[in-house]
Amino acid sequence: MIDMTAVDQEIRSARAELADPGNAKGILSLPTRKRIWRAMLDPDDDEVSYQHRIRLKMACVRHVLPVWYQGFPDDQRVEDMIALTQDLMDRRETDINQARMTAGTLLADVIDEAASDDVELEMDASTTKPNSIKNVASLVADAASLTVFSACHRDPDMDLWEEYDDMVDDDELLPDTLESSYSCASAAAGALNWQPLELTDVPARRAFWTWYFDKAIPTTLAT
Repeated sequence: MIDMTAVDQEIRSARAELADPGNAKGILSLPTRKRIWRAMLDPDDDEVSYQHRIRLKMACVRHVLPVWYQGFPDDQRVEDMIALTQDLMDRRETDINQARMTAGTLLADVIDEAASDDVELEMDASTTKPNSIKNVASLVADAASLTVFSACHRDPDMDLWEEYDDMVDDDELLPDTLESSYSCASAAAGALNWQPLELTDVPARRAFWTWYFDKAIPTTLAT
């Protein structure tokens, strides 16, 4: 059984972090999110814990689909990744290698398309050039791809990354091991955590994390 008191306590702590006056960029740190994920584990049911872990990621991707469609109108590839994730969860898709290849191809293709739009995908922190619409949308593809990769691993606590316990910044995990909620929050904000404040839609980032607390986690745990 999940200890909902512990979940609520961790969410209260996360809200306090988000509201801290010193948190000018509206960042929700990786250690704080990991404490929430750890509290969400059901010690008696690994499958339920796995399902909750992936459903939460899927909810995040769905939440920022409008960002994807701003950059790639009428492009169904991210929704295809959501469908593939569901198939993996339900064991309708059992070819893990193929699923990984499909997800990796999506991300590589989207990055190439954004780059062909004459956009630098990793901007120097000193720049004041805003991210392009396609560059921001590529973060949604990143999140969707990461969700597929995560669904391939039925370990309930995969995201807890014990080998990375000393890391406090998502950007330390660049470029290959980001977590879906961070990519989605960055898509909402139009910038990664490391990018300058003037490039960041801070209210949108705060709104994403508030939705994460208020809607995504409770809805996930109710299923």
